[in-house]
Amino acid sequence: MSILPAFSRRSLLASTSSNIISKSLLLPALSSSRLLLPSPSQLRHTSTATATTTTSPSPSPSPSPSQPPPPSPSTSVSPPSPSQPSQDLQTLTRLHTSLLHQPPYYTTIHIHNTPYLVTLGDRITLPALLYPPKSPLISNPLNKPLQPGDVIRITHASTLGSREYTIKGTPYIDPRLFECKAVVVEITSEPMRIKEKTKRRQRRVKKVKSKHRYTVLRICELGVNEWPEGLGEEVDAAAAAAAAPNAATSAV
Repeated sequence: MSILPAFSRRSLLASTSSNIISKSLLLPALSSSRLLLPSPSQLRHTSTATATTTTSPSPSPSPSPSQPPPPSPSTSVSPPSPSQPSQDLQTLTRLHTSLLHQPPYYTTIHIHNTPYLVTLGDRITLPALLYPPKSPLISNPLNKPLQPGDVIRITHASTLGSREYTIKGTPYIDPRLFECKAVVVEITSEPMRIKEKTKRRQRRVKKVKSKHRYTVLRICELGVNEWPEGLGEEVDAAAAAAAAPNAATSAV
């Protein structure tokens, strides 16, 4: 075993280790020569920074507990003027005068809650017998129905008008504004009707007879009356009564 190869190996290891140490010593010098760049999140333009600072909301001053809140604007409704009912009354009287001077008329009368649209001279066939109202002025001890020739006055009408004007009731028109009369033309009946009623699996046949009676009326008078004297005060009182709750509500 010779010493030279061992010496040569040691010398080679020593030289190799010295080269590694010298390279390792040079690495910090190279790393120190590099520049550290900031991250992209840290890069901001000056204009963006100023805009961000200017648009940042400033904290609103909180109201002190001792300072009361500002009063809200009150929405007060002005009461209706006293001249409003009179204006409505003037319009109503003017339209009533126009209707008065424009015949012929039509009306929708109600007999036993059944409406009939009629004009002067029309005939109405009622599916029942009419009886006079119970009144001390009418003597009808046997409670007989109306007979041909009797004249009745119709007071229930929902509409009354002409070619250009129409009065509508709520639900009926004041009977003082119009005059509608009808005369009983005849009391008739339909032919006898016989209906056979049977049941299944039975031989018995039941016959039912029916013969309804009718009353025929003819409109003999239809017109519009003059404006009543006390109707204007009633219209004003009704308008004032309707406006009183609204005025009380606005005052509250």
